[in-house]
Amino acid sequence: MDINFKCESYTFNLRVAALIRYENKILVEQNTDVDYYGLVGGRCKLGEDSITAIKREIKEETGEDTEYIRSVGIIENFFTSRYTNSPYHEILIIHELKFKNPKVYQKEKFINKEEPKKAKFYWKEIASLKKCKPEIVFRHLLDKEFFHIINKEEKYEQE
Repeated sequence: MDINFKCESYTFNLRVAALIRYENKILVEQNTDVDYYGLVGGRCKLGEDSITAIKREIKEETGEDTEYIRSVGIIENFFTSRYTNSPYHEILIIHELKFKNPKVYQKEKFINKEEPKKAKFYWKEIASLKKCKPEIVFRHLLDKEFFHIINKEEKYEQE
């Protein structure tokens, strides 16, 4: 069971994402229904640690095994869902991984096996990622030290 639930008017989500590097690029995902890139990832399941969760998500979406390198950061996101127009509280845990199969790095792009008609993965230079969500993630991906960010939309600042 995914850790995603509604409590009063809020939705809570525990999400994991991967930083996977190749030369001066990182692996990003783009869904056909949005005009921005995001890190590859998904939701943690109840009773599942974040490293196991991200390795599982990558395996489900790419068919490839990964190896954990390090924990990169945590972002606490407070925003309004574009799907439900209701407040969202999300904890995003980012880990750096690498593919065990070196041939994966030679693919320019590939399809998300879970959503083949909707999502694709691309290797993109970090400097070229102008449209990304959450934007704050891409500003900190090259940090050498672990980061913890609280990211609130303007309307949440007053609450």
